[in-house]
Amino acid sequence: MDGWQPHVASAAMSVIPRVERTTIYLDAEQRRRLRSLAASSDRPRDQLIREAIDRYLGRCDGFRLPSWVGVWTDGSSADAGTIRHRR
Repeated sequence: MDGWQPHVASAAMSVIPRVERTTIYLDAEQRRRLRSLAASSDRPRDQLIREAIDRYLGRCDGFRLPSWVGVWTDGSSADAGTIRHRR
C-alpha cells in the first residue's frame, strides 16, 4: 500500500450538491446588509442567497388564487359561456 491515498474528492463531491455559477447585481445597501448578516451568522454570503431563493421559491410553489376569483356575485362560476351570456 505504498503511496496509497484515499480518494477524498469523490466522497466530497457526493455530498456537495451540483451548483451553477450565476451573477446577481446588488446595490450598496443590499451588499452591506448581506455582508453584515453573513458575518453575524458565520455563514457565507452565497449560502444566505441560496437560502433566500429557496424560501422565495417555496412561497411561490404554494401560490393559489383565492377560491372566490372567477365567481360572479351570485356564486356561479365564470366560464367562457357565462361571460358571453352576461355581456
